[in-house]
Amino acid sequence: MPTSRREERVLETYSRALIEAGKAKGRVFKNRADLEALAAASPELLGVISTMVERGQLDLLPKVAETYRAMTEEDEDVVGVTVTTAVPLDDELRTKIAAKVREHFNREVFLIEQVDPSIIGGLIIEARGERRDVSVRTQLRAAREALDSTTTTIGGEAVHV
Repeated sequence: MPTSRREERVLETYSRALIEAGKAKGRVFKNRADLEALAAASPELLGVISTMVERGQLDLLPKVAETYRAMTEEDEDVVGVTVTTAVPLDDELRTKIAAKVREHFNREVFLIEQVDPSIIGGLIIEARGERRDVSVRTQLRAAREALDSTTTTIGGEAVHV
């Protein structure tokens, strides 16, 4: 919360400017999500972005993100592992997942945790081009596809179930 009326006016000015710009482009809620992610960003990330803005190189940000992803994927010492779950991981599950992935890659791992309630349960693990999806959503989709391809015979006629 703002600590003074002056600070409150500054916050409202920045927020209003972002809302108006977002309305003009039809991205108010996308901008909100991006702003929340940026607000949680590390000081080193914000420092690099600030330098890019000062140098007029912000247009390079998507390419920097792509290059950064590629370089971190090639890192020999640590494997970045994205773990998507329906609810946040607890410490015990985080430790178990890290141990299994460490064993698989024979490298130290860094877990990048994402929460996606749409997977219902289970988890999705992605690292170095590999993907393991044992989510409930995927299992339900597979069951639905199996049922869709099933035919049965009723009274001598094949019926698609």
